[in-house]
Amino acid sequence: MNENKEMRFTEGELELMRKTYGGNDALIKLLRKIFLPEYDPKAPLGQIVDLWMHLSDLEKMHPQDREIAILSHIKLIKHIEAQLMQIYVLANIKTETDEERTKRYKKDSLK
Repeated sequence: MNENKEMRFTEGELELMRKTYGGNDALIKLLRKIFLPEYDPKAPLGQIVDLWMHLSDLEKMHPQDREIAILSHIKLIKHIEAQLMQIYVLANIKTETDEERTKRYKKDSLK
C-alpha cells in the first residue's frame, strides 16, 4: 500500500481547474454534453449522436457478449460522470491565504 499520501493533482493543476471551471457550471454542462451526448430530436437528419449507436447489432450478439457490451457502456457513462463531478468539486474548493486563515481562526476563537 502506498504510504505517501500525495494528491493526485498538483497545486498548479488544481489552480488551473479553479480558474477554468470554478463557478462555471455552463462549461461543466458543455463537457457533459460533449462526452455524454444524448438523443436530440431536433438534430439534422443523419447527425444524431448517441453512445448506444455502436451497439446497434445487440440482437445479433451472443447473449454473453451483449451483456459485456451493455455493462461496459454503463461503466463508461458512470466513469465520465464521476470525473466531471470530480472536476466540479475540485474547481469549486474554496482556498484561503495564510492571512485569511489566521483571521478566520481569530474570529472563531472569539466565540
